[in-house]
Amino acid sequence: MTLQEDQLNDLDRAILDYLRANERATPTLLMLELQDNGVETGVRQYVNSRLSRLAEHGHIRNVRDTGVYEFASDPRQSD
Repeated sequence: MTLQEDQLNDLDRAILDYLRANERATPTLLMLELQDNGVETGVRQYVNSRLSRLAEHGHIRNVRDTGVYEFASDPRQSD
């Protein structure tokens, strides 16, 4: 089941935006890139938990279970 837009937090939105623009990233790379762009990410474990949540709802994919994530769909866009 996909998420609704109002179920996303600011970090979720930043993750989706980054992956849509850059195709793939690891949790550490995402954290560093987002922080460089002024996004409050918290610790890497929090970034990883947000990635896992977005993946379990089908909005991003963990490529071959490698810890590299890629964009799949955006809950902010209606079909």
